[in-house]
Amino acid sequence: MGSEEKPASGTRKGIPNHSPEFRRRLAAAACEPGVSVSKLTREHGINANMLFKWRRRYRAEQAAEKTELVPVMVVSDAPVAITPTSSVEQEMVKPTRTIGTIEVRIG
Repeated sequence: MGSEEKPASGTRKGIPNHSPEFRRRLAAAACEPGVSVSKLTREHGINANMLFKWRRRYRAEQAAEKTELVPVMVVSDAPVAITPTSSVEQEMVKPTRTIGTIEVRIG
């Protein structure tokens, strides 16, 4: 059965209270490629639905840690000029195109 953690006594009889470290460790193991969730649950004596819940929470936490906002710098804030081209097209005002560049720096 490997390195099995003895759960602390829960508030209700028969329901173990596993530590957050134990939950994270098993959830991380369940995310590894080729790992059988069923085998993990049998080895540690827990319910598969419980491990799936821990794994879902673990993945959400990992995704939240990876999400970052990056600074953006506006180089020029010149407004786009809108000019009518003829008296017929005055009802449909079209913006004139301005040529610009967008530079994206990664790393």
